[in-house]
Amino acid sequence: MDFYCCICLLLFVYLKCRVEYAHWALKIMLQNSLGDLCNVWDAMNNMVTLQHTEIRASFETSTHVVGHVFKKALYKSLLGMVSRYVLNQIAAEFERVHYAGNNPSSCGYVMRMTHDLPCACELSKYVVGCIPLDSIHMFWRRLSFSDQGIYEPKVSIKEEIKTISNCNLKSQQIA
Repeated sequence: MDFYCCICLLLFVYLKCRVEYAHWALKIMLQNSLGDLCNVWDAMNNMVTLQHTEIRASFETSTHVVGHVFKKALYKSLLGMVSRYVLNQIAAEFERVHYAGNNPSSCGYVMRMTHDLPCACELSKYVVGCIPLDSIHMFWRRLSFSDQGIYEPKVSIKEEIKTISNCNLKSQQIA
C-alpha cells in the first residue's frame, strides 16, 4: 500500500508542477489579467500554436538526430521510433542496472509504473541484446500528430436517439 501511495504522490506532484508551469506561461503570455475575450483568445491561440511548433520540432529531432550515447546496439530498435525524452529516460534507468541488477526489491519498478517504460530489472535482460520496441508503451512511440492507423470508433448519436425514442414510444403505449 505504501508503494501505491508513493506512486500516487509522485504523479500528483509531477502533474501539479506541469499545471503550475502552464498557468505561469499563460500569465506571461497574457501580460495582464485585464482585457476582453478577443485579446485573451488571440494570446492563447498564439501560445498553443507555439507549443504545437515546439512539439513538432521535437518529433523531427527525435526521428533524425541521434546522440552518440544511443549508438549502442541496445538502442538499435528504438532509434527514430521513440522520442529523445524516452531514450534519455531509458539511458538514466540503464545506469541503475549496475547496482539494481535483476533484483526486483532494489528496482522498485518505478519507470514501469509511472511511465510504462522498461525499469532497471527489465533492462538487465537486454544488456547483451537490444530493447524491443514492444516494451515501450504506444504513447511514447507516437512521433507525429496524425492518427498513424490507430482505430478510433466513429460515434453517432443517431442510434442513441432512436433507442430513446423507441423507449419513449413503448412507455407511452403502456400508459
